[in-house]
Amino acid sequence: MSDQVWVAVISTLGSIIVAWITAAANSRKADKKDKISELEELKKENAKLKAELDKKERSKK
Repeated sequence: MSDQVWVAVISTLGSIIVAWITAAANSRKADKKDKISELEELKKENAKLKAELDKKERSKK
């Protein structure tokens, strides 16, 4: 094969590898954001349930 073909093949493979690495990194960032937002929702729900429990305990006394 000619040198131009090799350059084109190597360039294409390099572009594919960079795109794959970028997509994987963005996916990890999105997963972290999802976990953080899920944690925040659980914290809010936990606070709400604690408040309800405290209210019930006060009403029993």
